[in-house]
Amino acid sequence: MEENSSKRARHMRKDVSLEDPMPEHTAREGNNHGVYIVFVVAVLVVLAMPLACMPFAHENAATEKRDLAPAPQPVIDGKPNLNLLSDAGNYFNDHFAFRNIMVDANATIRQKLFLTSATQNVIVGSDGWLYYAGTLNDYQRRNRMSDQALRNACTNLHLMQEYFESQGKAFLLAVAPNKNGLYPGHMPYYEIPGEGESNLERLTPLLQQSGIHYVDLYAAFRSKDEVLYFKRDSHWNDEGAMLAYNEIMTALGRKSIDPSTLEQGKAKHTGDVDSMLHPVFPDPEEQRVADLSSAYRFTSESTDVEENYFVTASESAENGTSLIMYRDSFGNNLIAPFAASYAQAVFTKLVPYDMSERMCAFAKDVVVERTERHLAYFSTNPPYILAPERNIQESVGDAAGTASMRTTENGPYMVVEGNLEGLDLDKVGHVYVRVSLEDGSKKTYEAFRVSASKDEGNDFEGDVQKDDNIIVGDGGYRCYLDKADISAKALESAEVMVDTQNGLQHVNALYQSAEKPN
Repeated sequence: MEENSSKRARHMRKDVSLEDPMPEHTAREGNNHGVYIVFVVAVLVVLAMPLACMPFAHENAATEKRDLAPAPQPVIDGKPNLNLLSDAGNYFNDHFAFRNIMVDANATIRQKLFLTSATQNVIVGSDGWLYYAGTLNDYQRRNRMSDQALRNACTNLHLMQEYFESQGKAFLLAVAPNKNGLYPGHMPYYEIPGEGESNLERLTPLLQQSGIHYVDLYAAFRSKDEVLYFKRDSHWNDEGAMLAYNEIMTALGRKSIDPSTLEQGKAKHTGDVDSMLHPVFPDPEEQRVADLSSAYRFTSESTDVEENYFVTASESAENGTSLIMYRDSFGNNLIAPFAASYAQAVFTKLVPYDMSERMCAFAKDVVVERTERHLAYFSTNPPYILAPERNIQESVGDAAGTASMRTTENGPYMVVEGNLEGLDLDKVGHVYVRVSLEDGSKKTYEAFRVSASKDEGNDFEGDVQKDDNIIVGDGGYRCYLDKADISAKALESAEVMVDTQNGLQHVNALYQSAEKPN
């Protein structure tokens, strides 16, 4: 027994000898530790690459149709920036390397597998269709313009038309319909269309009643069987633009270009909403185009149709006259046919509209093209036009309300504006500002009507929740007076009058001193 015990002891000492090989499970753990270290290092390298490569990989802000966060500043106006860390985070989120590739990949996965959009600015429809989410309020009849806002828009458009017609010019309004209003069949099932009439459907009869010269592009597009908008863009295609061009020219009484006489071709077009989802690998669409490049030339420095302002000329234009077009992005592919049709043409996207004589003196035709989703703009942003002088009688009494009044110097204008308070706006027609001059005489001017909005957004600027259709007040008024004729002193005794069902009434005005814009 002792001998057996001795053998077992010797055997145990042999098993734990330093000269013996490492136990198998211990060796495995050592090898795994190396794998773990390599894995962790690889992950850290991958995570660090977007930051480390930022100086070398510049992202293109234009693909997102918004302003990217600026570089953080440690000191602002001589004071430490207390938001430095959050500013740095915002900057990194917008500028890290390979961002667009990752955005594109994420959008592709979500679109292909789940039929949903990776950005709130784009709606993914069926059969490859994409829609701009900024039109969703119109589609679902949300945040519709008030009845008064529609009347304000009509008043302002009528004043524009009167102003130009008094100078012997032709005026025409054209509204570019929303894509999902014309072609709702590919909208996703969960975006349920609203009930009732859209802003455009409610505004159209008011325009007709007011005698405003208006071309109904919605009816024109609805009368066509073929689809005349892009699948992956929010705008009409080149054929749709030619339809709009012909409708406008017919309404103006001008001879339009016959497309059959032009060389026809095909071109690839990358959609705006497609680029928002897929900034690196968009899916271009093919469209038929008519070549008009030799029929006109740019005479301004800029030749980019995305620019806010440029001028064209055409020696071969049969109309031999001149045009100014106030337009938005729907006007991009209207430029070629109109530039080829007019001896001189100005195209501007600048807002508010500068309709002063300085800008428009040369033009015989004035066209205002605006997209349907921004119809509220006509009630919230009157153009720069000298207020028309009116010869009206004295007021018959005082209105049961007040009017705030403030004056501001803006370039060549004295701007008089304010808000009507305590009045029944449904019973208020025209609004007038009466000024007493130094020689004792009085002049009376008709003011634009102004609705206030939460935001005066433009095409693809910022979050789609900032929508200028959200009207928060309709009692505003504004008029532009010639600073050379009307002094700030004279405005201190200015009066406000309103045309009501009871006749012309005086409104007690609460005046604020004149200010210069910041």
